[in-house]
This record gives sequence, structure tokens and C-alpha cells, in this order.
Amino acid sequence: MTELKIGIQAPLLPGRTLDERLATAARLGFDGVELTLSTETNLDALQLEAAAASAASGIPVVTICTSGAHDPIGEDEDEQARRFALLTDVLAFADAIGARGVISVPHRPAQRFAAPEERSRFVADLTERAVDAYGAWATGLLAGAAAVFLEPLNRYESSFLNRVGQAVDIAQRVDHPRVLALADLFHMNIEESDMATPIADAGPLLGHVHVADNNRLEPGAGCLDLVPSFAALAENGCGGWVSMECGLSTTGDDRERVLGDAIRYLRGQWSIAEARLAADDGSART
Repeated sequence: MTELKIGIQAPLLPGRTLDERLATAARLGFDGVELTLSTETNLDALQLEAAAASAASGIPVVTICTSGAHDPIGEDEDEQARRFALLTDVLAFADAIGARGVISVPHRPAQRFAAPEERSRFVADLTERAVDAYGAWATGLLAGAAAVFLEPLNRYESSFLNRVGQAVDIAQRVDHPRVLALADLFHMNIEESDMATPIADAGPLLGHVHVADNNRLEPGAGCLDLVPSFAALAENGCGGWVSMECGLSTTGDDRERVLGDAIRYLRGQWSIAEARLAADDGSART
């Protein structure tokens, strides 16, 4: 079965610099970090900073999380082209520092519709545009290993791409190894009817997982049952990488304790999931 690897978004870690934050990540037992970008981020400077911090701490940069200003699918063709060019630069940055991929939300924010049929047409149209746009973009990429992970958001943040299966459908139709789907357990808790099946059904097209509790705080601070999702992930794979993308229940000096508790909680939920899988496998053989 897949081994759990826990990442965390760098801004959640205590420290004034990236070097200090990655040192904290190593001390707490994280396996990797996720960098977050804005349109003002200087990728050349960040590449040097990230490489030095990773070398000193032994903690790799696993993923790069883009912002709303990077979302590429839009009405204006020139702006869409500009954003895909920016996504190309970010993907090259990910390759340069050895990250697994870049998280991309195709389109937001949420919109109002006069009728359900209007929303259905909007989603169908945007799906076709996303397949065409990501497909054309991916075929023009230079050689590299880092992938783009298409992230579904809940209905209150986006009217498009709300469920994991929708992201998988786009990745499957694009049919390029550098375009995959992402599962975010917080958004899934709102949009999915099952917390395991979308992960299992995604198969190798699932590239990464985000985790937060149901209240969007650190895992263990709410009431979300992670075991079904983790059991599907343990069988499905995606490298076993789960990154914490959440708020924290504290902003004080006890942040390291809270993060340490979250790591232990995640590993505990994973152990329960593995035990459940082993028991199910034993029952199937008898």
C-alpha cells in the first residue's frame, strides 16, 4: 500500500523566512512543503531561496499553489493566453526545484444563474473550453516532469469544476501526462456524496490531495472523518502526498504544538485506514 507523505503550505509554518519555515517543517516531521504564489512573486529569486532552504533542511518543495490571478480560463482571449504563459513559467519553476506539480484552478469566482439549465450550459461550455485550452497548452510544453493539478472548489467559490470527477474528466480528455486532477477533502466534504469513491475512481489521474478539516482548520480541529478518503488513497496512490491547506486554530506561540498534533492526527487516521483495508482484504480471502 501507499505510504502517507504529509506536506504543508509554507505560510502556515512559524518563521520569518523560507529557510526558517522549512527548518520548522523538518523539526515537526513534515515530509515536504507547498509554496504559494502571487502575481508579484519573483520566480527567479524564489528558486534560489527555495533551493537553499531545501538543501539546508532536507525538506523538498512538493507543490506550487497559484492564486486566483493565475486562473487561466476566461472570456478575454488575450488575457487567457497571458495566464497560460504564466502557468508555463510556473511549471518550469516547479521542474527547476524538483516539485511534483503546480495547482491550477481553471476558473472562478462563483456566479449567479437564473435557472439550473443556465448553469448546466455554463459548465458544459466551460468544460469544452478547458479541455481545448489545457490540451493545446500541454502539447506545447517543453520536456519536464512536473504536472498541473486541476483543483475543484466548492460551489461558493466557483461555479465550475466543483467535483473531483469533473477534473478527472478534463484530464482524461486532455490525455497528457502533465495534466492531472487534485482532490481537496474540504471541498469534497461540501460537494461530493461519497468521500472515497471519487478518489478511487480517479485512479492514476489523481495527482495530489489537499486536506483540511470540515471547518477549514487543521486536521483534527473539526469532525471530518478522513478514514474513507485515506483508505481510497492508500490503494490509489498519487504518491501518497497529502498537503495541509487550511487555517489554524491558533495564531499564537503554540502554533508548533497545533501543527504537531495535526501531523499525529493525520498519521493516526492513515493507520486506521490501513488497518481497515487489511481487515477487508482478510475477509475477502476467507
